[in-house]
Amino acid sequence: MGINAVEQYLRELKLTTAADDLGEVIHSSGDNINLEWITSLLEREVDARKERKLMSRIKRSKIPEVKSLEQFNWKFNPSINRSRIEDVADLKFVRDNGIVLFLGQPGTGKSHLASAIGLKAVYSGMTVYWTSLKRLSEDIIKAKAKNELSILFKKILSSNLWILDDWGVVSLSREVSEEVFDLLDRRQYSTAMILTSNRDIGEWPEVFVDPVLASAAIDRIFDRASVTIFSGKSYRAAGTKKEDVLNREEVIR
Repeated sequence: MGINAVEQYLRELKLTTAADDLGEVIHSSGDNINLEWITSLLEREVDARKERKLMSRIKRSKIPEVKSLEQFNWKFNPSINRSRIEDVADLKFVRDNGIVLFLGQPGTGKSHLASAIGLKAVYSGMTVYWTSLKRLSEDIIKAKAKNELSILFKKILSSNLWILDDWGVVSLSREVSEEVFDLLDRRQYSTAMILTSNRDIGEWPEVFVDPVLASAAIDRIFDRASVTIFSGKSYRAAGTKKEDVLNREEVIR
């Protein structure tokens, strides 16, 4: 490694004056100066800054469990369409502001895989915002009380990927329903989304008080969405009915 490597590291660290004057300083000190030690030192600084930025992005994403795709036990539930999950994990849908829906039985890996894809997006330099529907509802109520709703929305809608977990677990008040619909409506112009749900699609309107608002929100969720159905064994419980999930898959098709 020589002067070019040192200059590159200096510029990456935004030490532009040092980078600009490097050649002159080396020339005045003698062309045979050993640059290996400074190159190694700068490389460590660059790597440390990248690691701190990565950890900061992971923390800001609010992903609850930092688990990678490599940690997922595919053998436990071989009914999962692995090739489809890997297609989602190439993150093209994020660049296209697309929607991915993971639907089906509880405990079959939806949340783990959604979070793992979110983690991969973070490692790729993207920003991610993870939340459950219950926590989103609570955050909206708190933000409105503090007159900070626009700040919350900016965090979500300025992210490259919004992960909305456990759709349908709670029912929303009219006040929160309108704000969630607003988020779903504005999302298509700004960010990609992964949504997971254990609930039958026919029960989704129960999330909203107003059936008209429910219908409009569901339309936003399914607009050009890629759907993956999760069936098979549950990681958290046994004895689930596979027939129910297969019936849901027929409805989506």
